[in-house]
Amino acid sequence: MSASPQATSPLAGLATALPGLPGGAAWAEWRRSALERLLAAGFPTPRDEPWKYVNTRLLGRRDLAPAPPRPLPTDSLAAAPAPAALFPRFVFVDGRFNAALSHPLGSGELPLSRFGERLEASTPGSLALPLAGDPQDVDERIRTLNACLAADGPVIVVPAGSRIATHLHVVHLATGGGAYPRTQIIVGAGSALNVVETHLSLGDAEAFVAAATDIRLGESANLTHTSLQIHGARSVLFDDVAVSVAANARYQHRLAALGGQLGRVDLRVALEAPGARAELAGLIFADGGREQHVRTLVEHRAGRTQSDQLYRGVAAERGRGSYDGRVVVHPGAAKTESRQSSRNLLLGRDAAFESRPQLEINADDVKCSHGATTGTLDEQMLFYLLTRGLERDTAKALLTYAFVRDVLRRVQPASVERAAEQRVLGRLPAAELLKEFVA
Repeated sequence: MSASPQATSPLAGLATALPGLPGGAAWAEWRRSALERLLAAGFPTPRDEPWKYVNTRLLGRRDLAPAPPRPLPTDSLAAAPAPAALFPRFVFVDGRFNAALSHPLGSGELPLSRFGERLEASTPGSLALPLAGDPQDVDERIRTLNACLAADGPVIVVPAGSRIATHLHVVHLATGGGAYPRTQIIVGAGSALNVVETHLSLGDAEAFVAAATDIRLGESANLTHTSLQIHGARSVLFDDVAVSVAANARYQHRLAALGGQLGRVDLRVALEAPGARAELAGLIFADGGREQHVRTLVEHRAGRTQSDQLYRGVAAERGRGSYDGRVVVHPGAAKTESRQSSRNLLLGRDAAFESRPQLEINADDVKCSHGATTGTLDEQMLFYLLTRGLERDTAKALLTYAFVRDVLRRVQPASVERAAEQRVLGRLPAAELLKEFVA
């Protein structure tokens, strides 16, 4: 699966960054060992099956060393949705907590601490959830890179039987260089939580972000996890999310991947016990010369579990995207229900989108379906709008907006939905006129 390392590997030189990272002697040794494994394996290339659609050549031109602290302009978060008046905001700049930009709003009552504060008391073995999978489906290199260099990140622990009424907004701001935020979310039995994560960069910063998130839901817990990615045109973002869902618990993931030169989300969900549910939906929008990729793995490890995946992809101009989704129904997981839908729209001759939904069924008495389409705008609908007096660019933009609307309407809360919607509208033909139609 791995390519042989080369002398020009972007990992070269990272060893000099390890001594300055938090954590005790056990962490220092573990970081060194992990980096040695990464160097031996080499950085991902398109020859690796999980990375076949990704232009990894961009990585060779990125500075992966952790970005140093630097002063920030007062309008650093101008692009972030959801002002502090709506709900608490916790900001991490290049993977480190920034109190000046955060607005906790009584965060003493909120279940949030910091990964950086826990490093001294934790052990390396506590860093990741035990989500064993087929080695062909799981590539741990980005996650291991994050573990080597992670210095901070939010830790959200909701006690059993609690309901956090407000949304928690976590903002990851990249200013240039490497950033390695680490997020941990544990929702106790019977509890409910809504988390919004926004990934953005400072202007056109040439940033490299390797984020990792570990999530565990207790019995009958409910988590709505919204991810808005609006990086600038020169940023690279890898986001690796691993989720464990207990009996009768529900995990909802909403993704709007709208920015960056290159973005990729790896989302792995393990449905561990009867009644566990996963509802995944995402908009993958790649225009200009951008790339956006999403890779999911949903494991039905017990019977009477459910999963539903709805992804819409748009590639315009020279944009490239992909959705690579795999569902595994393990032996004994009878009464499983699983649905996958991937529909993709090409808005230019040079645009490309790859879609590969996959099912592996190892149990009887299951209901599983998948479907994928990739094509251009419906010519009959376009003709209909043109005969009603609309300009061609306006008609195309309206049809594109209608195509992505069924995903955008699932984004929560409304302020984040509007932010994602406005960003999409602003990058469609006849943007200003289109906003009048959908205001």
